[in-house]
Amino acid sequence: MVQTLEREYLKDLLEKKRKHDTGKVLDVLPFLSKRTKAIRGQFNKVLGEYIRNICELELNDKAFKDKEFVVSSESNDLSEHIATNVDYNDDDDAYDFVRFLDQYLFNQEDIRPIHPFLFNYIEVEKTLKNEFGKYGQFMSETLVKDIPEVKAIFNNKESDDILTELILETLDGIEENKKQSQGKNKKVKQYQPLLANFTRIYQEDILYLSKYKDYFLTSFPLLTHYYVFMYACQLILKFEQFTEANMEDVHPLYFALEWENMSKRRKATDELEGYKYIKEKSINLFPHIHTISHISHNSLNKCEDDTEKIEFMPYSTLYELIKNKGEEYEEAYLKEINQWIKDYSSWRNIDSVDEVQSIPEAFKVLFNCLKEGTSTDVAKKFGENIGDLGATQFLKTRGNYGQVFNIKHDFLLLLTAVSVKDKRIPLNDLFRELEKRGVAFDRYSKKEIISLFDNLNILDKKSDSGDAQYVKPIL
Repeated sequence: MVQTLEREYLKDLLEKKRKHDTGKVLDVLPFLSKRTKAIRGQFNKVLGEYIRNICELELNDKAFKDKEFVVSSESNDLSEHIATNVDYNDDDDAYDFVRFLDQYLFNQEDIRPIHPFLFNYIEVEKTLKNEFGKYGQFMSETLVKDIPEVKAIFNNKESDDILTELILETLDGIEENKKQSQGKNKKVKQYQPLLANFTRIYQEDILYLSKYKDYFLTSFPLLTHYYVFMYACQLILKFEQFTEANMEDVHPLYFALEWENMSKRRKATDELEGYKYIKEKSINLFPHIHTISHISHNSLNKCEDDTEKIEFMPYSTLYELIKNKGEEYEEAYLKEINQWIKDYSSWRNIDSVDEVQSIPEAFKVLFNCLKEGTSTDVAKKFGENIGDLGATQFLKTRGNYGQVFNIKHDFLLLLTAVSVKDKRIPLNDLFRELEKRGVAFDRYSKKEIISLFDNLNILDKKSDSGDAQYVKPIL
C-alpha cells in the first residue's frame, strides 16, 4: 500500500508536545493564540521590520545612541546623531538645528519618514518585538518575496532636496542582516504565500505609487495595512470553502462608506457578504490552519533539505494533487486520512465517526474533529486577531448592525488612484478593479461615490449609464 499521510510523525508530535502543533509546515498568518491587541492602532510600527526584511537590513541603534550628545538628553537620539555631522557657528545654532530636526523628522517618539529609505529606521519597542517581528517577516515573505523593484524603492537614498540629502548622508546604524545573507546563517523561511494574484496586485499598486514620492510616503502605510487585513479575511473565506476554494480568485466583500447611513437592506450589514461573516467564521481559523497542517504532512509534500519547513497545502490545492496521482493513490490517501481521524479522535477523547467515502468529506470531518478537540477560548482569541488588525481603519461599529467593513474618504481616493493609474477608465471598470482588491459596493454606495467623484471633478460624465462615465487619473 502506498504511504500517503505521515500518521506516525503526527501521532508522535502530538503525544510528545501534548498540545496541538503544526509540525513541519510553514505558517500562513502571524496571529497569536495569546491575543494582545497590540496591533490595534499601531500597524505603522510594523513597517520598519517589514522594510528591513525586504531590504535584508537590520537596525543597529547603538550606532547613534553611543555617540556623544551635542545638545541635551531631551532631544531625539537620531536628531542628535545627524547634528553631530554638521558644522555650526555657535552652540545656539546646534540647539536650533536639533530642535528643528525633532519637529521635522519625528512625531513625538515615532520617526516621520520624509523619504522611503527612512522607513528602515522605524523602531519596534522591545515589548512588541516578538509579535511585530512576526508581522514584518510574514509581510515580506507573503506580500513581496524577492521583488527587486520593490526592494529598490526603500534602498535608494537619492533625493531632490538638500536637507533630505544631508539627513540621509549623515545617517548610519543600518547594516546588512547577516541572517538573511547567503550561507549557513541564511534566515529560515517561516511563511507560505497563498494568494498569488492578490499579492501581485499589491506589488503593482505600490510600484505605481512610488512614482509619486510625496503621495507614496503617506499612502504606502495605509495601502499595506489594507492588503494585510484583506489577505487574512480572504484566507478565512477560502478555508471555509474547503476543496471548492479557488486560491487564485479574490472574493470581494461589501464595504460601506464612512459617511453613509446603514440599514438592514444594505450589503455591508449582510451576514454572508460583509464583515459579519468574517467575524462569525474567524473562530474556525485556528482549527482550519491545524487541519491543513495535518493533511500537508503527506508523501507529495517533501522538502530536499530536512532543516526547512514543508509547504502549507490548502484543501483544494492538495485535493487536485491527489486526483492527479490517480485512483490508487486517492484510495490510499482516503484510507490513511480515515485512520488519522480515528487516531486523532482517540488522542482527544472524541467520539469516533464512521469511515467517510470521499476525500473532500474526510477533510470536513477531520476539521470538525479538530474544532471539537481545540480549546474554544484559544480558537476565539486567535480569530479575534482579525478584528484587531482591521480596527480603527477598516471596521466601524454601526449601532445594532455591529461592525461593518468601512472605507474612509482618503482611502477611497487611494484605492481609486491605484485602480485607475495613468489612464482614464470606465466607471464600471473602476468598480471591477476595486473588486479585484477585495472591495465591493452596493448600488447605494456606488451612487454616493458617483456624486463624490462628480464634485471632485474626476468624473467624465457622458450620460447616466455607468459605461458612459469615465474616472480620470487622480495622481
